Order: sequence, then structure tokens, then C-alpha cells
Amino acid sequence: MNISFMTVITINLSLSVLLIVLLPLLNCRFCLRNLGGRCLAACCIAVMLRALIPIEFPFSRTIPISRIVPSIRDIIMHPVGIEGFQTAIWQILLFVWLSVALFLTVRKLRAFYQLQKIVRRLPDCENRTVMKVWSDIREKYPSGDHVRVVCTRLNASPLITGLRHPVILLPEHEFSRPECRMILEHEMLHCIRHDIIIKMAADILCTFYWWNPLFYLLRRRIFELIEIGNDSLLTRDYTADEKADYMQCLADTARAICRHPVPFALSFGRADQKALRRRMDVIGFGKPSGKLRETTVIGALLLIVWCCTSFTLEPYNPPEEPYIIMNQSNCYVIQNGSMYDIYYQDSYVYSTDSMEYFSSDIPVFQNGD
Repeated sequence: MNISFMTVITINLSLSVLLIVLLPLLNCRFCLRNLGGRCLAACCIAVMLRALIPIEFPFSRTIPISRIVPSIRDIIMHPVGIEGFQTAIWQILLFVWLSVALFLTVRKLRAFYQLQKIVRRLPDCENRTVMKVWSDIREKYPSGDHVRVVCTRLNASPLITGLRHPVILLPEHEFSRPECRMILEHEMLHCIRHDIIIKMAADILCTFYWWNPLFYLLRRRIFELIEIGNDSLLTRDYTADEKADYMQCLADTARAICRHPVPFALSFGRADQKALRRRMDVIGFGKPSGKLRETTVIGALLLIVWCCTSFTLEPYNPPEEPYIIMNQSNCYVIQNGSMYDIYYQDSYVYSTDSMEYFSSDIPVFQNGD
């Protein structure tokens, strides 16, 4: 395996082409209704990981390109410098790229740490209705027994945040008992399915390609697919009336209290009307995705990713003059001691110290013959 700046450019170019095709498909009603959102989100994460590891594998095919790519190579390899300090343009670009990526990653992690400090200081929810519903949900999902529920004045959608100590934040809003149950169970599923880790991974991976707008669109689609997958799992056994109540709860939450997005958190509802309509469409008309179907889709998408990134564009400058073939009819050699003077069509070409790579039919004369 090896890596070069041209490999990075090639893989990002091929992945960008793939995303131009993939992103509209992720909005396709057929895909959303028939495939698991978690399945599609996992494929999107695979695309991000492949972009993060721009390695040319041994089986990768090298494609020589004689136009445009050599010019790009010459530009990025061009040396620049001031007062004796010399460096290549590609080194400057790489430094800027990694510096901005590191800055954005540190800033995101710092924001997450500050959020966790604030959340840990909040007291547990004391609303009797909420706590009674929460007690029933903890019995249903014993693996989420460590999750806390707190109330906040933040005008935001109900959400869950935290890795080791997850916390569900409920805004100070009058939820009915059925609404409270749906919201808390939705957030509990996020916790036991480890969706927060997926969201954080997508968010951090996106910072490494901060200059590519397609990755921001992909990150947004991953967040939406996570919610769609959670909705599908939660409402899988709901009746038609219960699904209608759930969709109404989503709409009311998005309209009334979904105002301020919180970083590194999974919200119950979002103010994005298009995303909300897609979620409702899947809830109302989606079909449970079978394991065989999901496995087939994952395999197909990963195969496409592999095919799109299994080649490398190699700059190729064709020779200015055509190759010549030396044989006994157009070439002869004059030996001068240990050196051999090569003559082609009675004109001297060059001298060499070995005739190993020349045809044995070429006549060799001693100097003076």
C-alpha cells in the first residue's frame, strides 16, 4: 500500500462523483421506504472512511493520463519559497488542509465537553408523569438503565447526548402522557443502538473534508437516516392510529419547540420540513427491511465504493520523439576499448559500456577496422 498526493486527489474526485449519484438516491422514496435507515447510514460512513484513508492498494489499477492531470501535477509540485526557504505547493496545501481539520475537530470536541459539563450539573426530572413513564421504559429496556432524564429551559427539541453517561433533555413543555412515552422511548432507542457514536463519527469525519460541500450534504443525510431508522424501529409494531399520533407529535415538536440545534446530540424533531415529511412518509408507508435485503444493499454500495476508488490517475508525459528500433540494417557499433559507440543510420547516437540490452545481430567493429 502507498499514498501520494495524486492518490488523494484521485480518490476524492471519484468519491465526489459517487456522492453526486448517491445523495439523490438517499432521498428516493423507494429506498427510504424499503431499506433500513441505519443500513444506509452505515454505507455513508463507509464512504467517509474511504475518503479519510486515501491509500492506493496493491490491486489498484494505474490509469495513465496525458491531459490535464500532468498540468495539475506540475502546478502542485512547483517549488515556492522566500529568502532561501523552499517548499512545494502541495506541501502548503496539505498543511492548510490538516491545520483547518485539526482546528475544527478540537473546537467540536471542546463544545461537546462543555455541553457535558453543563448537562451533568442539571438535576434529574421531578415531574411525576414523566418519571412514571420513564420507569416503565427502563423496565422495557434494561440495558438503558444508566440513562438520566433532566428538564431544561432550552427552547430545543427533546434530545439525548453523552457517551458514557447519556442524558435525555426534555424542554419545559406540557407533553401528554402518550407523547412523553413516545419521546422518551425514541431517545432510549438512540442510546441502546449507539446512534450518538455514529453521529459523532460522521461529524468529525466531515471536518477532515471541510473544503468539500458534498461531505456536508452527506453528513446531513446521515443524521436524517439515523432518525428514519429509529422511527422505523419504534413504530414497527404500532397500529395505524398510533403511527398517526407519533407523526402528530413529531410535527408539533418541530413547530413549537424545535428552535436551537444542539451539537453532538440526537433530537426528537427537527425544523427541516422536507426531512420531517420524509420521516413521516417512511413511518406511514415504510416496510420492515429484511436482513437479506439490507445485506445485499450494503454489499452493492460497498462494491461501488471499492470500484470507484480502486484506480489511480497517473500523470503521463508522452515522449516528444517516437521510439526507434535498432537492428543490423540501420545500426552498427564501434568498440573503443571498454566503450561502445552506437551509430544509427550512419550518425553517432551515444556511447555505452555494455551491449547487454542490444540485439546480437547488430555488427560490432573494432576501432580502426
